[in-house]
Amino acid sequence: MTAAVLGLALAVPVLVLATGFHKPASAAIVVNYTFHVPAQVQTNPCFPKDVINLNGDIHITITTTHDGRGGYHVTNHLNSQLSGVSITTGTKYVNSETQDEDWYAGAPWPAVHTHTYDFLLNSQNGTPDYLLHMTMHETVTAGGVPTATVDQFRMDCKG
Repeated sequence: MTAAVLGLALAVPVLVLATGFHKPASAAIVVNYTFHVPAQVQTNPCFPKDVINLNGDIHITITTTHDGRGGYHVTNHLNSQLSGVSITTGTKYVNSETQDEDWYAGAPWPAVHTHTYDFLLNSQNGTPDYLLHMTMHETVTAGGVPTATVDQFRMDCKG
């Protein structure tokens, strides 16, 4: 075996061994979910004798990115498309908006985060608007996997 071939044969394992010590940048974990706001009758918070048939979707994208220090940067992106109609007056309410939130998930695991998002439902005939409040609980595991649950919807009159 010539010196050049022997040198090349020894260099390849050293190169593979050296590159094995560099961790590749971890890819973000992305979870997409759509919460369906069911077609349900809600008391109109602005006119308690009125009821609204509310329905629609809130699409949520949760992205976790490892920060290299043992935690995760979490980004929530929400798109809402909601509508409702007063059963007694026929007043229509609509909502279409985007909301973003960032938070940090770190030990102890699992990391838990609770946030209430507000969605403005605009009256289409000049009556008061109202707010739909959605409380969402998120959990991020030590591996960066997020989950989310909604445990409460409530409404308030915007006036």
